[in-house]
Amino acid sequence: MKKLYTVLSVFAIALSANAQNLVPNGGFETWTVATTPDSWTITVPTNGGSATRETTAANVHGGTSSLKVVAPAGTGNVRVGVTDFAVVAGHSYTLTYWYKDGSDNAKGRHWGAWRTSSAAITDNSLQPDYYPNSTGGDWQLVTVTATAPATATVLRFDFRVYQEATGADSGTIYYDDVMIVDNTLGVKENNIAGLKVYPNPVTNGKFFITSDTNVEKTVAIYDVLGKQVVNTTATEFVNVSNLKGGVYIVKITEEGKTATRKLVIK
Repeated sequence: MKKLYTVLSVFAIALSANAQNLVPNGGFETWTVATTPDSWTITVPTNGGSATRETTAANVHGGTSSLKVVAPAGTGNVRVGVTDFAVVAGHSYTLTYWYKDGSDNAKGRHWGAWRTSSAAITDNSLQPDYYPNSTGGDWQLVTVTATAPATATVLRFDFRVYQEATGADSGTIYYDDVMIVDNTLGVKENNIAGLKVYPNPVTNGKFFITSDTNVEKTVAIYDVLGKQVVNTTATEFVNVSNLKGGVYIVKITEEGKTATRKLVIK
């Protein structure tokens, strides 16, 4: 039996509330393969494989669509990538996406290549050293944070899906809610003295917020795509029983001071 790799956090997540997603159409909501694929490109080897838009609800993580990639029947890989987009050297960037693999017949990984305007830079800080194998049909979150090297001007990003073993049937991997944000452009925080957010992960549908003053706080919660899913006030706890499992960003404001925290809901 193959080892199951569950990837939750390679580095600390540093998403900022309302951050701009640098990936065009990261939810594949309007993605069309027959025409221009909304700034995504597709490369399929001669021995098969495919990349298509998936709309079956069971295979979609967020919204109404996801990316379905079928591995080729042999060597090579199906590649679905984003055209180069501008980055700022020295800025911190966080990549997040969800993937689902229902069998051991396909393996996939993302590639994130820092580049000058004309050449690749020898820096693999945005790439994992693993191939996520079967997730048993469950959606899994991948999160990577890295700093653009000194000479970087663009980032090239793609998914690559391979056949798991020679002679195996072609397997399928789904991808959804792809997001890359520039953390350096995020919200500047003013420290809230004694701030604590617990339990984290949340397992019973609510979490508590305390501070030295314990006055009423404004609480906004955002998903990994930057969409606000909760906006409330609290003096003790916040009810999140209506949110599905995943990683969120909590923005807390108290007496004009603001702080953000990562929140995991199971």
